[in-house]
Amino acid sequence: MKLEPEQEAVLRGESGKALSLAMKTLVEYGKAFGAVRLVPIKSGHLAGTFGVFLYRSYYNILQQLVAEGVRVKVLTTLNPRPGHDFNLINQLVMGGQRRLDGYLEALGVTPNYSCVCYEDANMPELGDQLAWAESSAVQFANSVLGARTNRNSILIDVCSAVTGLTPEFGYLLDENRRGRLLVKLKVDRMDASALGYIIGQKAVNRVPVIEHYDFNRIELKNMGGAMAAAGGVAMFHIEGLTPECPDLKSVFNGEPEDTITITQEDLDAIRTGRSDDAAMVVFGCPQMTYGETVELAENFVNKRVNRPTYFYLIPEAKIRFMATDLYNNVIEAGVKILDHCPIAGLMVRRESKKVLTPSGKCYYYLHGTDYGTVDDCLRTCGVIP
Repeated sequence: MKLEPEQEAVLRGESGKALSLAMKTLVEYGKAFGAVRLVPIKSGHLAGTFGVFLYRSYYNILQQLVAEGVRVKVLTTLNPRPGHDFNLINQLVMGGQRRLDGYLEALGVTPNYSCVCYEDANMPELGDQLAWAESSAVQFANSVLGARTNRNSILIDVCSAVTGLTPEFGYLLDENRRGRLLVKLKVDRMDASALGYIIGQKAVNRVPVIEHYDFNRIELKNMGGAMAAAGGVAMFHIEGLTPECPDLKSVFNGEPEDTITITQEDLDAIRTGRSDDAAMVVFGCPQMTYGETVELAENFVNKRVNRPTYFYLIPEAKIRFMATDLYNNVIEAGVKILDHCPIAGLMVRRESKKVLTPSGKCYYYLHGTDYGTVDDCLRTCGVIP
């Protein structure tokens, strides 16, 4: 790998031991994937926000950086908190949360605590090079915004944030952003999250290209989150909608490697939940935006839920929503409004194994979860017939 003179100086330790180790980590990481240089990034996003008491090595590395006065070089945002203060079990499992929060604050990160950072705190533009972790955020940045980032791991994300650099390979390069799988649709009632789940399982790390459909921004978020969870897919294109796919010819290098058709029957088959089985209903994974919350909340006006129901929001969206009359309507309906990671919180908090959710991402990650459409979930909690 060829380094610039200032990068060589950091590697030699002229900016301190901790930054030297961070630079060495990025160099070795890049070599493993065939990168020939490091490139500057516009922003970072960190996934390591759960203060699990066993993560001692992670805390030790952050402590070294903080002790040497290192701060992030670029705008860097954070994934959600895990809901560590719910009960005694959460407090024990997440016993390192306050310590972790302190280290991240000292590093100078932006405390947005959201996996949907691109909606408010960290909004990249077309062509920006990034070093993000968190599967759904990476997916949205690459696919919908046309920014460029690999799906980085915890600690690699930290090393990039404090150096302002990332190795140039993978989705930073044009050739790896081309489509490989063509997805045709034969669908009457679109369920974007279910579609993402199916595509993820069929694409498995390939870049899928979906024939034209007018998905809105909320659908793109939820479809991408499910796709990234179910298949490790870090990028997709939609014909005539996403910025790098004006048409199919532009995005494929010749003919697609494979073509699949997803039907209405395929989408319906993902709906595993039955209303009488669900002990609780969970909305928001990735976290809900303000607009998404307002749209969903209309269904709860002058209603009362018949089982525990949870909305998981971006923290900024929760603050905005709390200032509306709709917020009071939803609270009076019996809904709990939260702003942390639903998956982490539900792992140690849920009253029963049976959770019903319209989130393909939550359905994939959380054991004992059933999937339903948004309407399925609204019927189950008793607010629509």
